[in-house]
Amino acid sequence: MKVTDVKTFLVFAERQNWIFVKVLTDEGIYGWGEASIEGLELMVDAAIHVLAQRSVIGEDPRNVDYVWQKMYRHGFWKSGFVYQSAISGIDMALWDIKGKALGVPVYELLGGKVRDRIRTYTHGGPELAAEIIAKGFAGVKTGTVPEEVGDDRYGAAKKFAAKLDAIRRIIGDDHIIAIDHHGDSTPRDAMSLLEAAKDYDLHFFEEPIPPENSGLYGKLIGNPYNVPIAAGERLYSRYDYREVISDRLLDVIQPDICHCGGISEIRKIAYMAEPYLIKFAPHNPNGPVATAATIQVCAAMQNFDILEFSQATYARESLYDIDLKPVDGYFKISDRPGLGVELDEEAFAAYPFRDYQYPARYRKDGSAAEQ
Repeated sequence: MKVTDVKTFLVFAERQNWIFVKVLTDEGIYGWGEASIEGLELMVDAAIHVLAQRSVIGEDPRNVDYVWQKMYRHGFWKSGFVYQSAISGIDMALWDIKGKALGVPVYELLGGKVRDRIRTYTHGGPELAAEIIAKGFAGVKTGTVPEEVGDDRYGAAKKFAAKLDAIRRIIGDDHIIAIDHHGDSTPRDAMSLLEAAKDYDLHFFEEPIPPENSGLYGKLIGNPYNVPIAAGERLYSRYDYREVISDRLLDVIQPDICHCGGISEIRKIAYMAEPYLIKFAPHNPNGPVATAATIQVCAAMQNFDILEFSQATYARESLYDIDLKPVDGYFKISDRPGLGVELDEEAFAAYPFRDYQYPARYRKDGSAAEQ
């Protein structure tokens, strides 16, 4: 079997464009992957086609790790979100092909299932919390005080506590609350927010500080408020994770299958964390192929904790055929060959690419804030 072509499709999905990757072979078997990334889709799309011509077309897609190593090593320049996202999309499709060729789901290729279902959460504040639980999710992830980016650390902490109190009252004690701060604080300011959260049993506090200096997570891990620290969506390979894991700077790691190098790499990152008793909670505000692929990985990883899911996916249900409706907080694990998802290419035309960027955020003094 040989790869004959790699195609890409950019499909608008409300807050981003999904990048679907289709790898075709001379035996008629094809695989789907996803390389979605907000705002820089055209860069990743171009990189996919460079990698396809240089390292993929003409190769046996069943030699997944060999093709991955070619993509990673043969261009001299390595890693970074564009390069790793391009690799990710192709890699997922290769695993899909291999599973289909052997007639087994991808989790079988990863050693088999260690669980029967996948716990999941989605996004929302107090206004959506009751609806989210009613839809079957295990809990809610929300922001800190996104409507105001200021310098008043104590005022921000007070508002944050009020928000947590409102959500906890709505969802009760049997469902989780997680926080995503998008790296918008210094360690000291983040500690004030952790203190404000101490009475609300947070599942984790995500990206309390920017990712560029991951060693600073050491100032927050083991905080006296018993709030677990999570991060990792902006770490792009096992090499970025090496010291974070070995120095145990996080309680929860969050690699994104669309950005870290696909199935091949995310499983290695999860394996690295397991001996350190670090939980694996993949970042996944992506589309149906990324979700299907991540479910397959989570089924086989012992240290898996919980999976992120974006409800924006439901606005494009005509595009995919996998069941992504949770029951009692959990997704089903597909037993179909490969990733367990098929896409309707003809339906893509209804959602053409849009050049969408997140609205810029600024602090009160006019300086740029983290998005």
